[in-house]
Amino acid sequence: MSTATIQAQTHVEVSQKAARQWFLELKEHPERYQFDTHAGFTFTQGDFGEVGARFETQERFYGLRLTLRFELTEVGDTEVRFRVLRPPAPIWGAFLLEAEGPQQTLLTLRIGSDSQAGAAFLNLPLVRGAIQRQIQAEVENIRDSMERTQT
Repeated sequence: MSTATIQAQTHVEVSQKAARQWFLELKEHPERYQFDTHAGFTFTQGDFGEVGARFETQERFYGLRLTLRFELTEVGDTEVRFRVLRPPAPIWGAFLLEAEGPQQTLLTLRIGSDSQAGAAFLNLPLVRGAIQRQIQAEVENIRDSMERTQT
């Protein structure tokens, strides 16, 4: 089986509990996830804390605007996993929250695929580069938002 993973990380100056709460409040505060190439989340079913919840985003890659749809597949105290529904692709993602101290969390966003077709797609240089830039911008935006809105 072929696998591919693209990852971005940042240190956030909030507790792991506050970081998790920030994610759980995204339905009420989608603007927290907005930045120049990401229009934030719109929930179409359920909420961020619920397995099976569905949401969509509009993102720009190389100037092209894409609507992406996702479904949450796992929600825990330290991770949230999702899969891509649209465009249809065997691609998954995960947000991981690792406590590094009482008021510091390592935030990781991984995008990957365990299928040969998905791995081949993610390993295309233009695709890999676009996703790497996007998810790095995402974790940096999340960090800034979490630190501004610390609960």
